[in-house]
Amino acid sequence: MDVLEGVGSAVGGVLDAHLHVVDVAACVEDLTGNPNVRWWEQVDSSPAAVAERVRDAGVSGGVLVQAVGAHGFDNSLVVEAARTLGDDWRAMVAVGQSTEDPMSLLDWASAHGASGLRLFSIPDPWLHDDFAVELVHRCRDLEVGPNVCCLPEELQAVARLAAAVPDCEIAVDHCGFVAVGEDDQALVDLAQYENLVVKISTGVFDGAAVAPRSVISRLLDLFGADRIVWGSDHPQVHDRAYADLVALAVDAISDLDATTQEAILSRTASRLWFDHLAVSGDGAPGSNLNE
Repeated sequence: MDVLEGVGSAVGGVLDAHLHVVDVAACVEDLTGNPNVRWWEQVDSSPAAVAERVRDAGVSGGVLVQAVGAHGFDNSLVVEAARTLGDDWRAMVAVGQSTEDPMSLLDWASAHGASGLRLFSIPDPWLHDDFAVELVHRCRDLEVGPNVCCLPEELQAVARLAAAVPDCEIAVDHCGFVAVGEDDQALVDLAQYENLVVKISTGVFDGAAVAPRSVISRLLDLFGADRIVWGSDHPQVHDRAYADLVALAVDAISDLDATTQEAILSRTASRLWFDHLAVSGDGAPGSNLNE
């Protein structure tokens, strides 16, 4: 896409920080309460198909976020997919309240090349638990980037996490499902924690009270360019072509300087989930997912 020319990153181009992959044959009952149930049956969500659409749109790669609705907390597919697709891809595994021994899962995922951990707290909140702090501490030690997924009423717990581990950056999925530009005091409150990064996804643009460029302007005022990261949420968002999701984000930042554009579309994602983990030619450290 010509619109992406000139935007670079440590891995060679634009990065999508929020993608999903699904093996339809291995899906479980949806655990999330998402009204957009079984979206993976509406669009080919296999790793190969998702990667092809991403590359065709001019995006270099991205972060494959565990699709909890489809696979629960069996993270084997997302780890294997990132390893198979190569250096421009990373896996973000997920843990939740029902995860058995999440600390061991985190250790396993890190050993097999995952660079992100999604603390999934919907529909049953648990980020207020002391164990959430322990997980973020462990993420810091392993150089795994933590990412929280919760509803607005739990964002105070996210602030507590940020305060408890100030030397670890934590990303907040979908801007905490707060409507940017409306009653967004919750984001104002989060912005004071310098280790919090907001992930701006397609749903943030769609659900905002203001136009996409104003969404970006508001978030820049609160967080600054280096604490905003873009992710499409494709293929969970599949009502438009993937290229249209990219174009939406690019247009939203089109009046900004190149350095700010690069931060939002690549540099922040690279810092959080790519730079510290060099992937070898055969994937990531370790070769047996059953270990």
